[in-house]
Amino acid sequence: MATTAKPSRAERSAATRRELLDVALRRFLRDGYHGTTLDDIADEAGYTKGAVYSTFKSKSGLFLALFDKVAERRIEQVRDVLAPHPDEQKVDVLARQPVDDRHSQFLLLTIEFWVHAVRDPDLLGAFAERYRQMRDKLAELAPSGGAFDDQRWAITTLAFANGLALERLIDPEGVPDDLMAAVQRRVLAAG
Repeated sequence: MATTAKPSRAERSAATRRELLDVALRRFLRDGYHGTTLDDIADEAGYTKGAVYSTFKSKSGLFLALFDKVAERRIEQVRDVLAPHPDEQKVDVLARQPVDDRHSQFLLLTIEFWVHAVRDPDLLGAFAERYRQMRDKLAELAPSGGAFDDQRWAITTLAFANGLALERLIDPEGVPDDLMAAVQRRVLAAG
């Protein structure tokens, strides 16, 4: 009779972390950063609040870990979409990607956290560092030959994408699907 190995402490910690992040994402998207408590997350995930604190140290630490996870997944999705295409097709390929409501909702959550973090210089610094890392990874995917270097392209792309997402939340029918691609083409043509 075969016995199954008991999960190691590291495996249990990783599983706890994943479960807490999954529940945190659902709760934060539904109730917002300020509307969600660590008790809510712990209860729904089946853990104690102490388990949340021992894994993430604070509610903001939990959000920052969640931001890392979501940003990394989004960059991987963009990388996978762009990988098979030459530079001259990348703008059109990205523009054809459907606007995902979860991305818009996560943007709202991020803005809520951002406004909260602005009042705490240490927290803002931690958030800014993560945002820079995400932007650097996006810059690695920049099409060549544009008016901007890779970093400026990434900054412009994020700013415009975030702005369009907010505009879509206000007036979904008022933002043309091809607007991002049209602006990107002009940016690249200006080079």
